[in-house]
Amino acid sequence: MTVEHDQASGEFSCADVSVLIQSIINALPVPIFVKNSKGIYVYCNVPFEKYVGKKSGEIVGRSVYDLWDAELAKVYHEADNRLFRAGGEEQYEAKVKYADGSIHDVIFHKAIFPFSDENYMAGAILDISDRKTAERELERIALTDSLTGVANRHHLYAALDDACRKAARRNCIIAVMGIDLDGFKEVNDTYGHLVGDEVLVKAASRIKESIRASDLLARPGGDEFIILFDGLERKDPAYCLAETILQKLSEEMELQGHPIMLNASIGIAFYPDHGTNPQDLLKYADLALYEAKREGKGCFRSLVTP
Repeated sequence: MTVEHDQASGEFSCADVSVLIQSIINALPVPIFVKNSKGIYVYCNVPFEKYVGKKSGEIVGRSVYDLWDAELAKVYHEADNRLFRAGGEEQYEAKVKYADGSIHDVIFHKAIFPFSDENYMAGAILDISDRKTAERELERIALTDSLTGVANRHHLYAALDDACRKAARRNCIIAVMGIDLDGFKEVNDTYGHLVGDEVLVKAASRIKESIRASDLLARPGGDEFIILFDGLERKDPAYCLAETILQKLSEEMELQGHPIMLNASIGIAFYPDHGTNPQDLLKYADLALYEAKREGKGCFRSLVTP
């Protein structure tokens, strides 16, 4: 249909305004839909067709139960009913799966409006995937040590605080392991900071190979590493892990043509024996680490329960 335009007045004829609006809404890169109070789709634009994977003729006149699986349809239906009862408008974030299988972070905008003695719902789905990806990347950077890629001090304290809360509920053990690279200063002094940085990266990699995917490895600074080893029923696995890490870190590293030999010292603190908060656990892990160094390095120690 052609929209008639009065060039003299600059106005469109009333008869064709709806066609113009339809063209504009279809041109918007935002899925838009309208439902009646019974939950039946009465309108959708072209981007919404792409979201659902069906043409308008297959969508209009149908409900969410005709378009999605029963579980998801129930969620949509109940949310729509709440808004129809409350009136007004709402918006919320969600993850949705498009017909092509791609997953998108979106914001649903919904509003109730009256028309011809009946209430209708207009909805728009705004894709915020790029924004969410950027937010997640910024969060990752904020919580990550820039050199080694493991957790930083801020991430460590937050994770340890959360682990302590969970351990209190589940009555389980946490091991906090402080690791210090023996001889690292000599490497820096002899070969320079670039080689020293490579040593830290390699050491972090070797430690990560030794721990579970659920464990947290952090580098608070310098040549110090911390492992958060939680969900334990007994202490023995922590001792076995310490032995494994000592062995791995003692293996020769070949970096920039230089054979590097290091050892490590490890101090272990346990929740709840040595404390029930991050500060106490880290303090006793550090005291145990000092004890390991005092006794000749290349070993691990855990202090007698205070």
